[in-house]
Amino acid sequence: MPVYFVSHGGPNLLDDTEYPPNGAIASGLRAIGDEIKALSPRGMVVVSGHWEAGASSLQVSGIRAEPLIYDFYGFPASYYKQQFPHTVDPQLSQRVAELFKAQNIPIDRVARGLDHGAWVVLKKAGLANAPFPIIQLSLYKNESMDMHVQLGKTLAELRKEGIVVVGSGMAVHNLRDLFGSRSTSLRSYVEPFDKQIEQAVLGPLSERKNNVLQLKQSKLLRQAHPTLEHLMPLHVAVGAAGDQSKATKMLEAYQVSMSWSCYRFD
Repeated sequence: MPVYFVSHGGPNLLDDTEYPPNGAIASGLRAIGDEIKALSPRGMVVVSGHWEAGASSLQVSGIRAEPLIYDFYGFPASYYKQQFPHTVDPQLSQRVAELFKAQNIPIDRVARGLDHGAWVVLKKAGLANAPFPIIQLSLYKNESMDMHVQLGKTLAELRKEGIVVVGSGMAVHNLRDLFGSRSTSLRSYVEPFDKQIEQAVLGPLSERKNNVLQLKQSKLLRQAHPTLEHLMPLHVAVGAAGDQSKATKMLEAYQVSMSWSCYRFD
């Protein structure tokens, strides 16, 4: 099964006026959703920038169905009524836990619903009522690119078992610049940093891991990501992809201080 990195945005992604179905972002995400459904996976494990566990420990959901998490603030009331019907799989949750325990990485199975970094983008992609279970794995609560690549590497075994791995973050994510100014012009760092990611991801397979880790040296990093939790899902995806899976850029779109770039690794 392939691995995906998707950029997820906020709950207003579900607004068909702001993000019309025929627009680049909505249509690009829907293409990803259609592709995943056509694969008929046995399940999906999502890693979102909105769930961090311990500095060196993890958590995984899926032991039972739980309500969605509306972890966003100041939006119209209608967004807090949105639903994302889906199933979970306790056995898949157990399998994920086993993989990390085999690496001596502490992990707890917990009762937790999907946060908006998972369910909003999956809903926009058309995956509500998907015919396969969807569970979520946390990030580490740290900014180690190396540890998150290794996290993804541990998940790679699931691909052989019919499981799609999805990292959900943002290629560029600076909310301070998005909400802190009336200017809607594209910030100067957005496209250049997005292209640094592109070069790292689409470059030689044998160099991809090292090139993605070298993003930590980018002079644009802290402008593009004042904090790194929305970048870490990319590193998870690269780790899960390994050095044999070709990458394809499936969506490119920029918005003020955000990049919506999405990738498939197969």
